[in-house]
Amino acid sequence: MNSLNNFYYKIKPVFHTFIFEIRLQMKKFIIFPVATILLLFLNSYLPYILYTPLESSQAYFYEFGTIYFIIIIVLAVSIFFGGIICSEFKNKTGLEVLPLINRYKLLIGKYFANLILVIGIVAVHYLTMALFGYNFYGGPLLKTLLYSFGFAVLYVLALGSIVTFLSSIMPSITPVIVIMSGYVLILDNILSFLILGINSELEPLYSLGYLFTIITKIFFPDFSTMERRDTFTGGWLFPSIEGALALLSLYTVIFFIFSIILFKHREF
Repeated sequence: MNSLNNFYYKIKPVFHTFIFEIRLQMKKFIIFPVATILLLFLNSYLPYILYTPLESSQAYFYEFGTIYFIIIIVLAVSIFFGGIICSEFKNKTGLEVLPLINRYKLLIGKYFANLILVIGIVAVHYLTMALFGYNFYGGPLLKTLLYSFGFAVLYVLALGSIVTFLSSIMPSITPVIVIMSGYVLILDNILSFLILGINSELEPLYSLGYLFTIITKIFFPDFSTMERRDTFTGGWLFPSIEGALALLSLYTVIFFIFSIILFKHREF
């Protein structure tokens, strides 16, 4: 009984931080699912109703509907995770909070609160896409939809840890958003182009944009037998399941550890 009480008192600050962060970010959260549903409606529903021929299969339909979703994920992760650490220092809230709560519990509570919110945004995207797919193709829905969702969650974890790391070294949330969005959406492609120009045989597993492609390609039931390199150019098209799992997991663990270390030594 005493051990349970001790555990409760240890976990209580994390839970309170979690609930407070959820409430604090709720207005931002509402905007993203609305934007996601609107974009899917304009991109993956309205065109097929009005003028565009329907894709030949559910897999192609889901792939097309998810290609642009990297923009939503990067922006959502940057905005929700970007202020996890730097906001505590910028607003000096740590001076009031930390005497009452261990800084690690503060970080964990905020991290998981924002993780749940971003996963919620991802879930809305997949549920909406599944509804549109069912409307056009009927049942049963492809089970690969769940595989893609799983990798999307893992991708959020990886980006979340990287953004949390940036939040631990940046003075405010704005440069975190600019750096992360600019890198993943622009600089990552330029860097990959330059590296592959030097060594085209090197699989770009270092590229966050390349790792995202497994989210769109795993919709296909024959994913495991698909060619991963372009037969004409020799360019890499998407990573293997093992490669994506390993690299995304590595990004998640390493950058979260770095975040904890920097948070520990950063002074309010």
